[in-house]
Amino acid sequence: MPLKKAKQIKIIPLGGVDESGKNMYVVEVDDEIFVLDAGLMFPEDELLGIDVVIPDFKYLEENKDRVKAIILSHGHEDAIGALPYLLQKVKAPVYGTELTIALAKNSVKEYRKVRFKNFHVIDEKSVIKFNKVNIQFFRTTHTIPDSVGIVVATSEGSIVYSGDFKFDQSAKEGYETSLSAIADIGESGVLALLSDSSEAEHPGTTSSDSEIEAEVRHAFRTAEGRIIVACVASNVIRLQQVLDASAATKRKVVIVGKELERVVEITSSLDKLKMEDDLIIPFKEMKKYPDDEITIIETGNLGEPIQSLQLMTKGNHPKVNIKAGDTVYITTTPSPSLETMMAKTIDMLYRAGARVLTMSRDLFVSGHASQDDLKLLLNLLKPTYFVPVHGEYRMLIAHAKLAHSVGIPKSNVFVVGKGEVVEYKAGRMSVGNRVYAGNTLIDGLGVGDVGNIVLRDRKLLSEDGIFIVVVTLSRRSKKIISGPEMISRGFVYVRESERLIEDSQKLVSKIVDKNLQDSEFEWSKLKQDIRDQLNRFLFEQTKRRPMILPIIMEV
Repeated sequence: MPLKKAKQIKIIPLGGVDESGKNMYVVEVDDEIFVLDAGLMFPEDELLGIDVVIPDFKYLEENKDRVKAIILSHGHEDAIGALPYLLQKVKAPVYGTELTIALAKNSVKEYRKVRFKNFHVIDEKSVIKFNKVNIQFFRTTHTIPDSVGIVVATSEGSIVYSGDFKFDQSAKEGYETSLSAIADIGESGVLALLSDSSEAEHPGTTSSDSEIEAEVRHAFRTAEGRIIVACVASNVIRLQQVLDASAATKRKVVIVGKELERVVEITSSLDKLKMEDDLIIPFKEMKKYPDDEITIIETGNLGEPIQSLQLMTKGNHPKVNIKAGDTVYITTTPSPSLETMMAKTIDMLYRAGARVLTMSRDLFVSGHASQDDLKLLLNLLKPTYFVPVHGEYRMLIAHAKLAHSVGIPKSNVFVVGKGEVVEYKAGRMSVGNRVYAGNTLIDGLGVGDVGNIVLRDRKLLSEDGIFIVVVTLSRRSKKIISGPEMISRGFVYVRESERLIEDSQKLVSKIVDKNLQDSEFEWSKLKQDIRDQLNRFLFEQTKRRPMILPIIMEV
């Protein structure tokens, strides 16, 4: 039965463009809205103290009655991490594969601020029917099983979202790509393709996981002492390879990290992670075995293993610390922002007496498609229009050039930013208006309560420290009762800067006396005068600008 005629189609990225992670794409067909993925992103260095970053949901909140479904492509944090926060604002049914929904349910359960049970499990054969849209799926290869691409079929052709993918001809069961389904979708007519751009700058193809598996096994056969494997918790295929290599070399496995324990428990309960019953042992039983019969798989908060490794090298980890003779195998490829931290961590590991292994330079280890695979998907689907997504700007541009190279006209390729609306109307697609889109910062239990002003203050504190001025005064007698007392943190060492402290005290005393003599005395003016004049004086003396915090008390 043909679909009802759609008058207007909109594609709106609310995240996932100009950045790596935080995937969220809105497909709007007349009055129906469909949300593809709801991911988070780990913060860059300048976001001091921020735990994670999620999309701003303002547009979806304003149109929550029109949101018909939230559809998830796979179970990584960059696709499901923002779901608990979104469901607090928008109560729409959630669709995903078995493993994706299990991980999503657990994520929502842990958040505790939202109660939600409207989850639906789909597979590659499922068809979800709406008023003017049918939602279909196709299997993809990624580092977590049960990954799918999403097809929003409309009367004008399909909107296809690839999700995170690569092509791997040797992929094992649960990770295979359904190439025939992709070809069929292409033959039926694709209006627009939204495709993963994470590795669009990398020529050739991404290494097969069978090659990576062989390397992991070789590393295990040559290792002496304990093997400590650092990996991202949700990289299930890498976990499987480490478990298989441990079993082959007769090592017991110890899991360290709550996030990792959660992923192992969920994936093994669904038979997505396969192992012998006695392969994994509790941490407390590790001492019963010699070092050369132990594998420790570790990851840190939110699946990030590098910071956890640093704690191990310093002897500050609550469970495991590095000792001479350990082999540390780092199976994660750092993002550009973490490369410096990775190099520093490896140096610390060597100092602690460990042997360090990383993935071979001959292999390109990634769960994302390189240039040849990206061109293959474009050729299979043959979209009329193309929107590169999931990548920083240079990656989107590189992907756009690949689309041009396989015959898609430049006028039909749209490299857009967050909130830009790609609109199809009257047989033509173009970039239209912009909707509100931005970042929401998560710090501890706070959601969105840390903004630019707080981040600016944190940056100031990290650079030049804080200088606190404490004064007790009597407005009635117009004199200082005690102080000024100066407290420095991260600015100067007080004992070695006595002259500077004394001069600062004299300056503050003059400022307070002058304000007390003013018939129109105001607390705000006194504090601002202290900040302004003391700031100029300290910069002249030290060329530093600490945050100045006046504390004025009255008796």
